Amino acid sequence: MNLSKRHLLDLAIGAALLYVGVWIYELGNLVALSAIGSQASLVFSGILPIGVSASLPDTNLLVFAKPAQIALSTLAMLGLFYLVRSMRLQLSSSVTITVVSIYLASAYWELLSSVGAISYEAHLAIFTTLAIGAQVGLSS
Repeated sequence: MNLSKRHLLDLAIGAALLYVGVWIYELGNLVALSAIGSQASLVFSGILPIGVSASLPDTNLLVFAKPAQIALSTLAMLGLFYLVRSMRLQLSSSVTITVVSIYLASAYWELLSSVGAISYEAHLAIFTTLAIGAQVGLSS
């Protein structure tokens, strides 16, 4: 198999986008928690941000943090998706679509308490629909 320079570039950018996706998600969390008045800070494991530590003065506003984080993260990754798609980098485009679907699916799991008591199969169907919807919606 002969890989062209363009394919190698696509592979390198796709790998970098996976790393950037983690940063975008955690920075979105940092911004969202900071916006509601917490004293948020990033928590690291090596070179990866693995979470945000925060003290919350007003827990009533906490319900808005996760939707804000997902919206910010998704918008940032969608911007990167349109950029790499305009460059015709197929692998990188697929990586950004996958990361967006993970963001959306994680939003569902984070908000499970508001969904109520439904069966495991229903939860799995909702989760899968979100992931597939993002994949199909952005692939065209």
